[in-house]
Amino acid sequence: MLWTPDAPPDGGMFSAGEIVEVEGRPGEWELMKPGPGPGVWTVESARLEDRVSAKVSVSSLQRLADAPHIRRGDLVMQRYPEQERAAVVGAVVRLGQWVAVKSYTLSDGGVCQALDSVDRLEVVTAEQLAAAIRLDVVHGTHVGRIVQAVVTARAGQFRVVCRCAPGAGEICRNGRKVTWCPSLDSAHQLWDWHVSGHAVGSVA
Repeated sequence: MLWTPDAPPDGGMFSAGEIVEVEGRPGEWELMKPGPGPGVWTVESARLEDRVSAKVSVSSLQRLADAPHIRRGDLVMQRYPEQERAAVVGAVVRLGQWVAVKSYTLSDGGVCQALDSVDRLEVVTAEQLAAAIRLDVVHGTHVGRIVQAVVTARAGQFRVVCRCAPGAGEICRNGRKVTWCPSLDSAHQLWDWHVSGHAVGSVA
């Protein structure tokens, strides 16, 4: 479930999940929820372990010049067009660089947690994921998939993979370059070309 922040007590100047500095307190702090009372935020120390909570005034909050663009509750995907799995951010901390603690559900229902550099993550929506086309395609001994990219400049384009192709299984026509198809029809055409026996898939 995505985390839904309460309304801020400062007219929208700050928002829940933002990481800031707090005047008179060392380290970096995550804004957790407004209140209690007007002009007050509840904050937690932005670190992996031994987090402490405090209540501070809005006037003591200072923005970070390098504040991360990812925050708690965001649905994120690694910034590679081949990515299909999204995860929910549980926390963001600085470990030399900004790192997100993210979790996702496995096929068996279990939950996996992982750390990932914020620079490699892009915020997506559940609607984007639900709309992305994922088609299984089979022809004789060929078993493959047509998959639509969700992020990067390739968003909306399609790649075609087949188990008979080595490595990542991308089907392509131009040597080792992955063929991205601009439409579902062109992806089906690439699949048909592949299974007709005119080509052997090659690794990207």
